[in-house]
Amino acid sequence: MSAAFHKALVSGLLFGGFALVVACTESSHEEHDNHGPVPADTTSVPDDSYEPCINTVQVSDALPTVLSDTGLYSDIVAKATHSSIHSFKPRFQLWSDGADKARWVYLPECDPVIDTTDMNDWSLPVGTRLFKEFSLDGVRIETRLIERFGPGPRDFRYGTYLWNASEHEADLVPAEGIENAKGTAHDIPSEAACRQCHGNYALGGGRPSRALGFGAMQLDHDESDFNLEVAQVGGYLSTTPPDVTLPGDAATQAALGYLHVNCGVCHNDSVDGVPHTNLNLWWDVEHITVEQTGLYQTAVAQPTQIFKDQHVAARIVPGSPETSALFFRMGERGNNAQMPPVGSEVVDAEGLEIIRTWIESLP
Repeated sequence: MSAAFHKALVSGLLFGGFALVVACTESSHEEHDNHGPVPADTTSVPDDSYEPCINTVQVSDALPTVLSDTGLYSDIVAKATHSSIHSFKPRFQLWSDGADKARWVYLPECDPVIDTTDMNDWSLPVGTRLFKEFSLDGVRIETRLIERFGPGPRDFRYGTYLWNASEHEADLVPAEGIENAKGTAHDIPSEAACRQCHGNYALGGGRPSRALGFGAMQLDHDESDFNLEVAQVGGYLSTTPPDVTLPGDAATQAALGYLHVNCGVCHNDSVDGVPHTNLNLWWDVEHITVEQTGLYQTAVAQPTQIFKDQHVAARIVPGSPETSALFFRMGERGNNAQMPPVGSEVVDAEGLEIIRTWIESLP
């Protein structure tokens, strides 16, 4: 190969490479010109300011051994409840032999919405805790706790805490309960007795919600800090509640409400109701007339199924309280006729008068 030819070849290659580079560069510019500017780097940068939602009260494997660790109080000595705790009061009260009661609910901050698809049985979010304090003559005796620890229908824990003499702390009571707590006539129920009323008891009793005084009808009044309106406006309900006005006149409403909370928690047609009787004393929101209610359908002028006594002629005899089994058994204590069978050793005189007035009004 001559020197002249070699020089020409090298020059051609260099020129061609330069032309190729220029062509590629121009082509690249043209592509970007045709499709807009070169996009900026959008790689996300971690935001150190983000804080995940953490519930004040964490679900654990067991209930705390002392009340101060349950999340109810920010200062148990001063009785200052935590800011995440809601105070509530049912419209109709369960008779507890004259004990004074206070109630609170904790709804987990990260998921506080109650599933109200079934307005008769609210499904509480996992992590919910319900508290109920009992006191006699101004002295605190116990505080009961129900916790939903999982999504299953039976994922509930029951416990109660006995207040010490200084009322600066309360200790978790053994599962068998305590009779005549703190020298009073008040009995702290066993865990089995709690299930007998709230649900998941072997012989039946209770409601699927487990929260017997925390529902649409019970919160539909102005005397509760956390009531139905507050729950709806605050976004705590998954559905809008319907009208939950009890049917009938004042005497009928009083009877429906009293029997709903004092008897209907066991005598109802839910999966947890006592199975050996068809008596249904729980009021459902769909029952907008007296004649539709379970009380009217299963008790008024209906024969007894199991209980037989010379004093009674039917469950409810219109106009005749004394021959009505329901009225008779409400007035009994300390024998097999007593109703309710647990949780009371003293007859509720005011409750009896409510039922007497209503039965006497029936045609």
